[in-house]
Amino acid sequence: MPGGPRFLGRHRFLPLLPFAIFASFAVPVVLGLLGGCSGKPAASTTDKLVIYSPHSDEIEQEFQAAFIPWYRAETGREVELSWPDVGGTTQIIRRIQDKFVAGRYDVDLVFGGGPIFDRMKQLGFLQPCPLPREVLAALPNSVAGQPLYDPDFTWYGAAISTFGLIYNKKMIADRGLPQPESWDVMADPKYFGLVGAADATKSGSIRKAYEIILQAYGYERGMSILVRMGANAREFSEGASDVPRLCAQGFVAVGACIDFYAQRQMLAEGGENVGFVSPKGLTVINCDPIGVLKNAPDRAVAEKFVEFVMSPAGQRLWMTPAGTPGGPQKHALERLSVLPRLYAPGAGTRFAMNPFEMPPADFYDAAKETARLTILPDYLRAALVDNYKPLREAWQAIVGAGLPADLVAELVQPLITEDEMQRLGRDLWTPIQAPEGASAEVRAELARKEESRLREQSDRLTEWTRTLRERYERLAQTAARRSATR
Repeated sequence: MPGGPRFLGRHRFLPLLPFAIFASFAVPVVLGLLGGCSGKPAASTTDKLVIYSPHSDEIEQEFQAAFIPWYRAETGREVELSWPDVGGTTQIIRRIQDKFVAGRYDVDLVFGGGPIFDRMKQLGFLQPCPLPREVLAALPNSVAGQPLYDPDFTWYGAAISTFGLIYNKKMIADRGLPQPESWDVMADPKYFGLVGAADATKSGSIRKAYEIILQAYGYERGMSILVRMGANAREFSEGASDVPRLCAQGFVAVGACIDFYAQRQMLAEGGENVGFVSPKGLTVINCDPIGVLKNAPDRAVAEKFVEFVMSPAGQRLWMTPAGTPGGPQKHALERLSVLPRLYAPGAGTRFAMNPFEMPPADFYDAAKETARLTILPDYLRAALVDNYKPLREAWQAIVGAGLPADLVAELVQPLITEDEMQRLGRDLWTPIQAPEGASAEVRAELARKEESRLREQSDRLTEWTRTLRERYERLAQTAARRSATR
């Protein structure tokens, strides 16, 4: 404890005083530095909170600015929030896996990230966080068939989103392109070089959109759409927010997008040229949760943050115009609340749709999504991102050859079946962790198994990348030969 020794050292050479005088002076000071008779350091009046979040800076800033005075009023204490930048949802769950495998518990909660919460619960990364009765009573069980909180209270839906296509109305009209209405427009060769796409390993919302495509059309056809979408892409961005920006600037004509990114872009410069459509019967409502991590170092503070986010004070930040009482200070967040009362007339909020009026998406299987949550982005990176140039060249050659059915079929054929992807997701893409209280021998053995798992996973990814590159290069040559003989 730093305080005590420094004090004693400084006063070791003071002139001798009568013992009673010295005692009356020194004892209270020493006890004060030591935290009184308990021997504990004096409690700080400032609490700490460390949050992992894929949210934008604007969301983090507005929730922090609103939470600090709310927390002060609730507890009489100050609080400091830390938001380490660890990337998107895929990176967040991997970072937590690494920390927990190493026995490090230095993050309190995760705010945002969609379905990674089901995965984190399966892996034992979350702990229950009971809400006050009045806060929980205002929260419906579900919206459009999607649960709004975990039955064990390890996570709560903090916001609602849907997914669709953002498009540039002027570009489409000027070029005579097909009007975006469904996901498969991104696979149309007329959109070659004009599709906005992002790396699913870097963005949770993009991963979700690609998952929706797989489930809306079925695995085989959905993968065909994703491969041709990747071949039509102008480039692969790292962040999902890049797609709407490029669309508004006229660099791309269409791309997959979460609703609030599109809404914010339509309100920004160039927004008059931007449109957004949710493919009818081919999209889902997404719950974007919040949850407290296991062994959170400041659990009580984390639970108060969850309470704030789920309360009317926190929920109003999503849908209230900036600068209005009870709303965000500087940035309109343009997201959908999980509280039905905020959609009522006179609530002072604005929203493009009421998710509580939407029907359930019967085609969607949440368990299937959870099983391939981490493997699907890795597979798509091998198929689309790391092999972008040969894929693009193969597709261009195939289109030039008149889109022969056999070449198109081989181009889009997945390397693994849907069942195999789910099996690998549950096995090879799931970290091996030592249970709490495990002996040193058990921990060492499980650590060796984890190293072996990581090597095998890396080898599999390398094999996929090489095999697909060779396929694309071969198809480009075959298509070129056919074009020459037409």
